[in-house]
Amino acid sequence: MADIQDYISGKIIHDANLALKSLKFLRIPYLGSHIRKKLSARANDFEAKIISQESASEVIINADRCAIGERMCRNSNKNEILTESVYLNKLADGLVSTSRARYVSKEEAIDLFGKYKKYPIILSKVSGNYIEMCNSYPKRCVYWNLEKHGIKCLTK
Repeated sequence: MADIQDYISGKIIHDANLALKSLKFLRIPYLGSHIRKKLSARANDFEAKIISQESASEVIINADRCAIGERMCRNSNKNEILTESVYLNKLADGLVSTSRARYVSKEEAIDLFGKYKKYPIILSKVSGNYIEMCNSYPKRCVYWNLEKHGIKCLTK
């Protein structure tokens, strides 16, 4: 399971990049099935789910602290569309401490989702808690790319 330290250290960025690069090997006999199992297990650790803007607002209202920062999977390609993520509680603290995010009010965090309405919101578990919400960009999102390759990892 991914934990807050993976985000603070940047390991999650490395893992996201590796996952996206690994997808091109899925059709290779034996190696592909091994990679598929690893990717599936890792992605399912996050228990990621697609949520509505209303549900995202509810999660934010119930949080102690909020921060906004760049999507983790955007780090692999700075030329792509900028959408941001909302990080909550201890994850917010960790990412602010490394300058990967900035603290915002709950209102600002909620308003962020209105800014990117056409991008699906994904809520993910980190360190066993739902504390990451991403305005996903399906073309580069690890979850959406896994789904496209037949690896189910998103629920509604």
